[in-house]
Amino acid sequence: MAGLLQRLRDRVGAEDKQQIEEMLSNVVDDIADAAAAVQKSPNKQKPDEEDERGEANVSAEVGSNEDLDAMDEDIMRNEETRATGFLGKNSEIQWLRKLRHDADNSRDNKESSFTGPYGPPGETEEADAMRLDAMQRRKERNPVPRVSTSSLSFFLDDEPFDLDFEVDPYELPPFETAEPLFRLYMESIHDSFPVLAKKSITGHFYHYYAAVGRDMPYKLPRKLQAMLNLIFAIGSVYLHLIEAEWQTDDRDHLIYHSRAWKLSLKDPWWFSHPDLPQLQITGLLAIYYLSIGHINRSWVLSGMALRFGYSLGLHLRNEDRSATPSKKELYSRIWWGLYTVEQMLSAITGRPGVGGEMYCSVPLPLPLDTEDIEDAIILSRFGSQNNTSLSGNTSGPSSKGISTTSLGSTHQPANSGTFIASMVKIGQITQNVLSWLYTPTLASKSWESLQQLIAELLEEVECWASTLPQGFQFLYCNREDQRYQRERNILEIQYLTTKILISRPCLCRLDRRIHNQTQSSNDFNQRTAATCVDSARAISVLLPDGLGLDKVKDIYEKNPWWSMVHNIMQGLTVLMLEISYEWIHFPRDRSDVIPSLKKLVRWLRVMRANNAMARRAYSIAFDILKKQAARINIDISDLVEEDAAADTMGDIARSHPVWKTQNSGDPEQSAAGSQVYAHEYSYMESYQQGAEPMDPTRPAFGHAVDPILNFPDLFTSPVLGQFTLPNLFVTTFDQENPLPLAMDDFLTGDFPDFLNERLPRSD
Repeated sequence: MAGLLQRLRDRVGAEDKQQIEEMLSNVVDDIADAAAAVQKSPNKQKPDEEDERGEANVSAEVGSNEDLDAMDEDIMRNEETRATGFLGKNSEIQWLRKLRHDADNSRDNKESSFTGPYGPPGETEEADAMRLDAMQRRKERNPVPRVSTSSLSFFLDDEPFDLDFEVDPYELPPFETAEPLFRLYMESIHDSFPVLAKKSITGHFYHYYAAVGRDMPYKLPRKLQAMLNLIFAIGSVYLHLIEAEWQTDDRDHLIYHSRAWKLSLKDPWWFSHPDLPQLQITGLLAIYYLSIGHINRSWVLSGMALRFGYSLGLHLRNEDRSATPSKKELYSRIWWGLYTVEQMLSAITGRPGVGGEMYCSVPLPLPLDTEDIEDAIILSRFGSQNNTSLSGNTSGPSSKGISTTSLGSTHQPANSGTFIASMVKIGQITQNVLSWLYTPTLASKSWESLQQLIAELLEEVECWASTLPQGFQFLYCNREDQRYQRERNILEIQYLTTKILISRPCLCRLDRRIHNQTQSSNDFNQRTAATCVDSARAISVLLPDGLGLDKVKDIYEKNPWWSMVHNIMQGLTVLMLEISYEWIHFPRDRSDVIPSLKKLVRWLRVMRANNAMARRAYSIAFDILKKQAARINIDISDLVEEDAAADTMGDIARSHPVWKTQNSGDPEQSAAGSQVYAHEYSYMESYQQGAEPMDPTRPAFGHAVDPILNFPDLFTSPVLGQFTLPNLFVTTFDQENPLPLAMDDFLTGDFPDFLNERLPRSD
C-alpha cells in the first residue's frame, strides 16, 4: 500500500499530493520499526546477496553527515553570519542546529529527522540526479528551515573587536608583570604549539629587562616587540581564566594586542616577502584569537602562517649544508607547531586545512626536551640521521587497513619532542577523518564502504593511543600520577574528540533510514554509535567531580584551556543527541548518560563566571535541553533550580558597589603599562574567555623581581650554564638594522654575554 501511494503521489494535484504525504507520514515509522524487527529476527534474516544488502545500495549520506555537498543558508547575508562563517557537518554547532530544529518542530513533523528517502551510491550522472531528487523530497517533507548557524554559535566572532584604540606601541609592562605572563605562555602553550625558538626568545626577553634595570633602555626591534606583546596577550587571557591571585587588569590582553597591531600588523606586511618573524607573529595571532574565542580569525591566520611556511620551504627536509642540527630541529618544531594549530582549527570549524602531509618531508621533532636542542647533544645522541617523516603515511584508506608505520613507540621517552610528535600524529588522523568522512565526495560512496572507513579509522586511533610514550599513556596510567598529567589529558581529549568525529555518522536512526539492512550492518551501526556516546561520557570523567570556582583552575591548568569550551560542548551535544533518539543506542544505560550530561552542563554554568564563551555555550545548550525535556521523559528539575539560584546570585553580585566601581569605564592604571585610555569596548567581557573584574587598587605584584636572578629558572638543563643572552641589536628581526646577522645565529642563541659588557643604545 505504501508503495502504491508513493507511485500515485507524483501523478496527482497539489492538494491530493499533500494528503498522500500526510498518510505516508502517519505510517512510515510503524513500517520502519516493523522492518527493523523482522531484520533482527534470526529466523527471518535475509540472505547476504548484493541486491538484499541495503547498506550497499544507499549513499553514505544516509548517516548523520548528510547533505555534505549543499549549503542550506546564506552566510553572506549580514555581518553576524559572515563573522561566524561556514561550519562543516563535523562541528557541534551544526549538531546543535539539528537539535534545536527537532525540538522546535517535533510535534508537527516527528519522523522528518529519522527517514529518507536517500539516493543510491555511484559517480554516474543518473546516480547524482537520483540523490538530488531524494534531497529535494526530504526538503519537501520538512519545509521548515533550520535556524542560522550564527544564532547557535558559542564562539565570539560576532562580537565587535577594536583594533586601533590609543596605546603607545613602544611601551612594555614592568618586569614584575611581564615575567609571570611570559612564564605562563611558555608553561601552558609552548610545548603544544612550539612556533617560537624558546631559548632565543627567552634570552631576548631577559636581556631587554636587564638593560632597563641598569637604566640603559633602548628601542627593541619592532617585530620582536610585537612577538612579546602577543605572548603577554595570550598569557593575560590564561591568567584570568585561572584567576591567579596576582592577576592584572582583565583588559590587558587587548592592550598588548593593540600594541602588536601598531608595531607590525598595520604595516602592509602581507605584500612583503615572508620571513620567519612574520610567520611567527601570524602563528601567535592565530593562537591569541583562538584563546579569546574568535575562531574565524584564528582559522584564517593559521592558514596564512602555514602558507608563509610553505614559501620558506619549512615543509621539506632541510639538507642545507650550512644549517646546524639545532637549526634544523627548531625549523621542524616551528612547522609542526603551526601544523598542529591548523589541524585543530580545521577540526573545530569543519573547513579544509592547508597543511597536507603528502606535501611534507620535514622530519618530526626529535625525542628531546626543548632545553636539550643543542648541536652537541643532537649529534651525540642521533648523529646526522633524520627523525621519522609523515610523508609515507598519507596514501589513504585501503581494504588492508591504514598504515601505522609512522606511529610512535612506547620505548621513547616522554618529553616536549615526543609530545608534539604525538600531537602531530593524532592531528593527521583527525585530518583523515575530515577528508574521508566529511567531504562532498562522500555522497557517491555506499554506506557499506563508509562503515569500512570508520572501522579502519577507529583502529588507527586506538593504535596511536597504544603506542604513545610510556609517560603519555592515558589508557593504562595511574590517575594519581601528577607527572605529565597535563600532556596526558591533552592527548586523551584529542583521542576522545577524534573518536567522536569518526563514530558520529552512526549516531542517528539508521534503522529507519536503510531498508533491507543486514544484521551485521545494523550491529556495526549500534556498536559505533555506542562508541560515540561512550567517548562523550569519557570527557565528563576528565572534569573534577565536585563543583566550585577553585576547581575551575584545575580544568584550565590540566587540560587544553584554549579549547575546553569546545571540548565540553562536543561531548554534551552528543549526549543530547542520544537522548533525542529515544535511547536507542543505550537502552539499558540511561542512568549513565544523564549524570554525564548533567555534569557537563553544571561545569559550563560554573565556568561562565569568567568565560564569555562558556556563558554563551551554557545558554544555548540549556535552552535546547529544556525543550527536549518537555517532550522526552527526563528529569532536569535539579538543573532548572540550580540555574535559577545561580542567576539570582549573579544579580546580587552585579548590584554590589565594588562591581559597579570596577566597571565604571574610567581610565585607570594597568599592569600592561602606565596609562590605559578609555575606549568604546574597554570593559566588554566578550572579548576574552576570562573576563572577571579585579580590584584596580590591588598591586599586580608585591615586590620587585630581578630579571637576571630569575632567568635560569625557566631552564633546568645543565648545558644552560653555558648559555649567554643575546645582543638585540644584531638581529634580522629589525628590518632597519644596518648590522646583518644570519637567522641561524639568531635561532641557535650564539650571542655575546651581556652581563659583562655595557649594552649599546639603539637609535
